Amino acid sequence: MILLSNFFTDFFIGVDHTRLADFLIRLAFNLVSIFILIRFIYYPNNGQLEHLYTFFMMATIIFFVASSLSNVKIEFGFALGLFAIFSIIRFRTPPVDAKEMTYLFIAIGISVINALVDYKMSDWHALLIMNLIILLLAFGMEKYKPKKAVLKKLLTFTASGLQILNSEKLLLEEIKMKTNIDVFKVEIVKISESKNEITVWIYFRPSDH
Repeated sequence: MILLSNFFTDFFIGVDHTRLADFLIRLAFNLVSIFILIRFIYYPNNGQLEHLYTFFMMATIIFFVASSLSNVKIEFGFALGLFAIFSIIRFRTPPVDAKEMTYLFIAIGISVINALVDYKMSDWHALLIMNLIILLLAFGMEKYKPKKAVLKKLLTFTASGLQILNSEKLLLEEIKMKTNIDVFKVEIVKISESKNEITVWIYFRPSDH
């Protein structure tokens, strides 16, 4: 115990306690904000459990990296580095939905703000307000549902005949008959002549019942 006590005493000799406290407060803000974002805003509305680890750990690592670089002059090179990160995420992983990418961007943005924005210890509440605004906006947009919402779904179905592709009206009528959905717009994605299958994007408004 004495050796452990001496170790910590020696370890913290010369440490700037003001900067250390500033770093710990920023870290606490960041961890709480990211946890609220992914656990109580993202997950209940999207249910993608596998993304929780990615969002949380990437945001935390970005925070530590940005904190380490906070005293370094970073301009064009740092910007190129951020673009490289997004390129790796986009092209070296399975396709990620735009909404997941947006949440990832929010998590990274919060971490960069918490790490780099210059706030003094006396006005740390401004950092808290900024985090709250971002979280409230994310929560509000998740709950906001336009009265005339339009849904888009990918549909693959066996057609009665490929001749229906000659008429958008016939195509819409067959999709409505097979799905019992009032589809008003169709975009053809893929046609399989051997299986007589058609893959389309269908656009429809959710039923009020």
